[in-house]
Amino acid sequence: MHHSSQGMFKNNILSKSFNLEVFKSTTSILIILFLLVVGSRFVSYFEQASEGLIDPSIILYAVFLRFPDFISLLLPLSFFIGILITVSRLYADREIYAYFSTGISPITLIKFIFPQAIIYMVFTLILSLYIAPVSKQVSNELLKVDTFEEQIASLSPGEIFSIKGSKSFITVSENNEAYLKNVIFFNDDGKDSILISSDILSISSSQLDYELLFKDGSLTAGIFSDDPKIISSFKNFKFPLANNQTDAVTSFENIFSSINIDDPLGFQWSISLSITIIVLMVIAIYIGKVEPRQGRLSVILPGMLIYILYLSLLLLGRDHIAQNNQTEFNLIFIHLIFIFFAILLYLRDRFFILIFNEITKKLFYRLILATILILFILWAFF
Repeated sequence: MHHSSQGMFKNNILSKSFNLEVFKSTTSILIILFLLVVGSRFVSYFEQASEGLIDPSIILYAVFLRFPDFISLLLPLSFFIGILITVSRLYADREIYAYFSTGISPITLIKFIFPQAIIYMVFTLILSLYIAPVSKQVSNELLKVDTFEEQIASLSPGEIFSIKGSKSFITVSENNEAYLKNVIFFNDDGKDSILISSDILSISSSQLDYELLFKDGSLTAGIFSDDPKIISSFKNFKFPLANNQTDAVTSFENIFSSINIDDPLGFQWSISLSITIIVLMVIAIYIGKVEPRQGRLSVILPGMLIYILYLSLLLLGRDHIAQNNQTEFNLIFIHLIFIFFAILLYLRDRFFILIFNEITKKLFYRLILATILILFILWAFF
């Protein structure tokens, strides 16, 4: 009884130590990758802003809205590399044999970090299923939204422009940078309708509304009413118009009430991101072993090749499903391939280590590289 309790105590200490080291590695890698992705996105947006394609004032908010999407994509990779670094360091420093001396095996290490993997899995699922799709959509809409002045400035002669958030329309025959010429403006507020025809229109704005400044024209009111129409001419006429450029902000409030389950492909993708965490966890435990004279980071390259292969197949599968709505193909088939690969790694470690070592050392990396090359060729031509 005493030896059993002592063994459990040692296992608890080793479990906490292993989990803590994996957590530190995962967090560090996630922060590094996250900063790289965010930095590259800022550079891309500021480049577009310098060309006048987007408003610089919305860049920070647009990038912030993409945080859930970035984290949900980077977390599986960060956890995978975190385990690889931790396991390879234990082998390189011979600390792993302290684990093995207490009866711990690779499958026990999986049990140690399984609760941590479940936490990451649930967190990724919540982000990718509930938050990331909506926040990404809001970010894209925000980048596409031009101000009212920008929309008017791009108005082509003869084009009928519908003012967002109101039943108003504008058409012009000439568009200068400072003002519009030969303007026809129609507005219907539900109670009354007016039609304005003027020689010149200019626009002034504030945070709350816009003001349309018409010069030298005529106004017709009550067009669709039974009351007599009111027709008058004017030299100057001001028409207030509400600022309705806040739709992207209000839609962000609906993030936590939205779910991606109505989109079967989006639902499959969200579930797939979570499943990769568990599958890659098992693979990392077994491929993280390094030989005595190998560097502790020598497993990162083959690990990245496996991850790229995994992600590439999932992306190809997603594209195939998107292009063939009636297909019976499911992303779970790709997961089954890598689950089978994880089982082979377990069997190699548990039963056939000598036989598998002779085979895998010669063919394993070549097979992965050849598969990735074939995938890129298929992507390029199909």
